[in-house]
Amino acid sequence: MAELLYKKIYHFIKDQIKTGQFQKGDRLPTEKELSEQFSVSRITSKRALVELELEGLITRTRGKGSFVTEKMADISEKNKDLLLILPFASDYELGDYARGIMTYVAQNDYRLMVQLASTVSLESLSDYAGIIYYPEDVNHSIDLLFYCDSYKIPVVLLDKALDLFGFPAVVADNKGGSYQLTQHLIEEACDRIVFVAKESFGEVSSVRDRYLGYLSAMADASLKSSYFPKAESETVDVYLNQLVDCLLEKQVHKTGLVVENDWLAIQLVQKVMQAGLSIPDQVAIVGFDNSQASYLLSPQLTTAAQDFYQMGQEAARLLLQTITQPELTVSSCQLPVQVFIRESSQ
Repeated sequence: MAELLYKKIYHFIKDQIKTGQFQKGDRLPTEKELSEQFSVSRITSKRALVELELEGLITRTRGKGSFVTEKMADISEKNKDLLLILPFASDYELGDYARGIMTYVAQNDYRLMVQLASTVSLESLSDYAGIIYYPEDVNHSIDLLFYCDSYKIPVVLLDKALDLFGFPAVVADNKGGSYQLTQHLIEEACDRIVFVAKESFGEVSSVRDRYLGYLSAMADASLKSSYFPKAESETVDVYLNQLVDCLLEKQVHKTGLVVENDWLAIQLVQKVMQAGLSIPDQVAIVGFDNSQASYLLSPQLTTAAQDFYQMGQEAARLLLQTITQPELTVSSCQLPVQVFIRESSQ
C-alpha cells in the first residue's frame, strides 16, 4: 500500500509539471504539505520527491525546498511513449488493431507499448503521452477512464464509444452492417428473423448498435422483430441449446438468425446442424466480425467485416492530434463495414 501511495504522489507531481501547473523554477509543496494533502506519512511523500530528483526532474535544497528543473520544463514534448490497452490476447482482430496503430505512430516518431487491461497499474498511466484503450465494457473500464480524465491523460477508445468522460472513439458502423445483414435475410424470404445475443445491450455498445440495425431493417420492411434473450445464470451452451429447441418446436419454412458476432454464430451453426436442421434452407445464419474461422467453417458464414487495421490507424491519428493540438476538439470516427454473403444464408 505504501508503494501505491508513493507512486500516486510521484505521478501527481509529474502530471502537474506536464500540464504546466508547475513551471521551470517553481517551488513544489514540502514533504509535510504533501503528506497532509495525500494523508500519508512524511516518509512516503519524501520517497516521491527523492524519486523525482533521481530522474532529474526536480532539485532539492535543504532549507529551501524542491524546485522544477530546466530538464523537466518541456517534458510534454519529449514523451513519445504511447500505450495500447487490450482486454484480452488475440492473434487476429486485436493484432490487426495493434499493427495499424504501430505503423502510424512509428511514422510520427512515437513508440507503442501494449498491455492487457488486467496488468495495467493506474499509477503508471501518467508515464505515457497518450493511451488507446479497447474497453471490455463499462464496469471494467470506469476506474481507468476516471483516472485518465482526472489526470488529463489523452485517450482514444477503440471499438466501443462510452459516453462517460467525452473521450473520442473509433468504431465500425455496426448499425449499418447489421441493417444490411438483416435486409439480406429478408430478401432470402425468411418467414421470421430473430436477433441472437448473449450480451446486455446496456453494457456493450457495439452489440446494442447491431440490434438497432436489425430493428431498423425489420421496421422498414414492416416485419415483426424478435429477440432471443439469455438469462444471466445460463451458460452459453445451455442458451444455444434452448434456442435450437425453439427452432425445432416452432418450425416454419425458413428462419433467419442475426447473431451478435461470429464466435456465437459459429457455435450456433454447429448446434443447428447437429439437430438435423438444414442450413440455409431451414435456418439461415449471419454473424458479425469476419473472423478467420467464418470462412474456414463449412458452411462458410455470412458476416460483416470491420477493417481493424484502418481502425487502428485512425485511432492513432486521433490520439496524436489530441496530444499535439490540445486546443482542438477531436471528434469520434465511424468507419464502414463490408458484408460478405456466404453459404450459411443463401
